[in-house]
Amino acid sequence: MFAPAIDEGRVGIPAPRGARNVKPRIVIRLFDRLSVRGGDQELLQRSSKNARELLCYLIVGRRSSVPRESLAALIAGKHSVKKSKKALRQALWHLRRGLVIHGVKCVDRVLTFGDGWVQFTPDGNVRVDILEFEQAVDRSIGTEDGRSVDTKGLRDALEVYRGGLLQGWYQEWCLEERERLRQLYLRALDALIADCEFNHEVSAGVAYAGQALHADPARECTHRALMRLYCLAGDRASAIHQYERCKEALREELDVEPDGETRALEREIRAGKHPVAPAVRPPVPKWGSPRRNKF
Repeated sequence: MFAPAIDEGRVGIPAPRGARNVKPRIVIRLFDRLSVRGGDQELLQRSSKNARELLCYLIVGRRSSVPRESLAALIAGKHSVKKSKKALRQALWHLRRGLVIHGVKCVDRVLTFGDGWVQFTPDGNVRVDILEFEQAVDRSIGTEDGRSVDTKGLRDALEVYRGGLLQGWYQEWCLEERERLRQLYLRALDALIADCEFNHEVSAGVAYAGQALHADPARECTHRALMRLYCLAGDRASAIHQYERCKEALREELDVEPDGETRALEREIRAGKHPVAPAVRPPVPKWGSPRRNKF
């Protein structure tokens, strides 16, 4: 999956023939804190805040080119057009100056500049954690009905997700992308939890559910899954306790009560009608609020 920056060679050991022509790997991490490494160097350390924001914004909007006017407005806010254009020129200058590996410029390996636009276009030796995470989840939940799941691929994807996108950044575009990726992370956990329930792997399922509730304490579908997992283990007391935790989280986070499905599950458990694992692997929900996700 997402490998750390590689060592491009050690002092005193001659490089193989032709190795000097190999482009150093660039590794860009946006989960948790921004990090851009080229070979064994940390890049953009002295670059301006605007330059770093510009690069991250282009990565998030990688599917299309971005007009320079939009980039200028992004980093300059309500300043005049003249000041906005100047701020953009300065940010791009900082990017060109900061994206240098051992004296070799590498901005053209990550960005393409057109007539009035810029786009993130990484070459084959550039790794970006959010891209690899999203691709891994999409590959691992491969069918339209969400029933075909590659659990190893999902576990690998979870290792890439080191925390929310660009922690400490509060720009609107960043908040929207952070939430989208968080929902994708929760969907990956949903798939693993459902697989554990289907295969009676209670301990692993409880661990994945704990990760999901750490990210979203009011995720009602996860509370239900935990209740069912505890029942599979024959632990009715823990299942009922989980229902109480669900009630508390929903009141605290959303000021609502558990929905009808959760209340019905709690009544079944109290009556000794323990739910059984599904005979058919349940589909993985694609998106939705913690109250709407069902499995």
